[in-house]
Amino acid sequence: MNDDRERRAGFCSALPWLLEDMEAAGTLAELHSAVRAVLAETPVLQAVAALDIPEHVLSEVGPVRGDEPGDMIPGAIPHAAGESYRCPDGWCSLNLVRQPGGELPAGGRCWLRDRPLRVVEA
Repeated sequence: MNDDRERRAGFCSALPWLLEDMEAAGTLAELHSAVRAVLAETPVLQAVAALDIPEHVLSEVGPVRGDEPGDMIPGAIPHAAGESYRCPDGWCSLNLVRQPGGELPAGGRCWLRDRPLRVVEA
């Protein structure tokens, strides 16, 4: 189960570029179906099997979610250093610490659940 939680975080992290790539390839409907399946607790590997996503993508949580590395979501408010950013409801294993003076980890948002990340004092 823990592996699937980590894959959820990786899948969530990859969603911005997956959306762009799959829209260009004309397979956006299949990605939306996979997202719905993952949200319905289908194991990630099973839900994305037909999408040809390399497995390593699902095991790596990117440091920032946005159009380009380092982007922040519009209107995001920076928080003081020493905060940990986690999945809003603990659904996946995302747990990233903001580096002093650095960007908001993961853009401050859960892409899969479409909710702000939970901020916890480190």
